[in-house]
Amino acid sequence: MAGAIRKLQVLHVNDRGRLSRQWTDLVAYVLLPGLSVMLPAKISRRMLCRASGWGWLLSNDAGQACALAGKHVEIADLQRWKRRWKQVELVDVRDLYLLLFGRAGAVAQEVDGLDDLALCRDRVMVGMHWGPAISILKILSLAGLRPAFPYRLPEPELLRMRPFYYLFCRLATVYLKRTLAERAVAVGGAGRVLQSMLNEPGSICVLMDAPPMAGRPSIRAPVLGTVAAFNAGFPSMLAERRKEYVLYAMTLAEDGSLRKKLELDGPFRAENLQEFLDQYAAFLDRHLAADSPQWRIWRAEHQFWGRPDEAAATDSGLYQ
Repeated sequence: MAGAIRKLQVLHVNDRGRLSRQWTDLVAYVLLPGLSVMLPAKISRRMLCRASGWGWLLSNDAGQACALAGKHVEIADLQRWKRRWKQVELVDVRDLYLLLFGRAGAVAQEVDGLDDLALCRDRVMVGMHWGPAISILKILSLAGLRPAFPYRLPEPELLRMRPFYYLFCRLATVYLKRTLAERAVAVGGAGRVLQSMLNEPGSICVLMDAPPMAGRPSIRAPVLGTVAAFNAGFPSMLAERRKEYVLYAMTLAEDGSLRKKLELDGPFRAENLQEFLDQYAAFLDRHLAADSPQWRIWRAEHQFWGRPDEAAATDSGLYQ
């Protein structure tokens, strides 16, 4: 009898936990961004800045990311770290809604550093899962740079576990296809497509910090003092073609305004594989050491710094 009661108690706690997570996902991925669509951009940013201070909002995700980041960087103020992590997430989701509802101009006006976009024309843009960067593809498209991007569909299991987060991932896929058309490249044969695109006009965006899939070739370089694994496929193409590239990051401002800045470094030419990787790893290292809450895939930390054969796919519609 006592055992049965304990089981019921565990089920009750689990049900409460699941309900709490669905509620916080509903607020973060539906209600707040939906309300943002109806508000002036500046007011919606203020709303999200305030919402990021709600301790219960996305508490599980922020807490998990903070704990994993703490294995690699020193975190002096846990609450401040979590709040900044939430700001990046909330702004990215809000930007997606604004882009889908025809307010790309408002989003672009919040991004500093766009004067140098010409550097990206007909070059590869090598980035990372950093900051609220979902708007970069629309910005490039509006500038006539014909962006291309490889993407992965969210896992179907995510629909059962976190339906509102799954909705965000699916909306991200809609945005990608609507913005890029045939230059939105689904993974699974994406390497061949991207290789052919290297000869065409247009800017190709790749995120190099996605953990390598099991069984795929990988290369390694130190990040935050620990050797990390990277996919070898696309860097090998760059080195073989000696293709010019630009390193980029979309970084959230630290002044509470929730504005963004597009950082561009380059152009460079890929002379050899390891030289390219060492440069990229140093770029990633600098950003992680300076502002670790802006890295979007702390949940994949064990894959990134683990063995390549242990790696698996991440679960977002934008993550490669």
